[in-house]
Amino acid sequence: MFRKFAMAAAFVLATAAPALAAECGDAPIPPDMSSVSGATATLTQMKDAIKDFKGFMSASDQYQACLVADLAAKKAEAAKAKDPKPVDPAIVSATNEKIQSNQAEKVKLGKELNTEIVAYQKAHKKS
Repeated sequence: MFRKFAMAAAFVLATAAPALAAECGDAPIPPDMSSVSGATATLTQMKDAIKDFKGFMSASDQYQACLVADLAAKKAEAAKAKDPKPVDPAIVSATNEKIQSNQAEKVKLGKELNTEIVAYQKAHKKS
């Protein structure tokens, strides 16, 4: 009886783990800042670009938090196992790479937007 229960529990856990990782989905797609030129943009266009940027940053923060929580759950699950083993280093590495890649996109996009904001301010300087 216990053996059947243990096998059923193992099956549920094995099928649930990929679902947890899938809940994070793919990394958010950054908005295209190349279509915004601060030197020629209108105030509305700049506000829209900033709004898109903030939306991307928020989605990225949620994505990264999900990845961190998913990895923490895997580590906790592994520690609770009857025969505790660390989480597969490949899983840890893949999660860290996803976070670092998304963070690099956030920094790159922030720099691009900042450049356009400075250009907008120069072009629309009030004398």
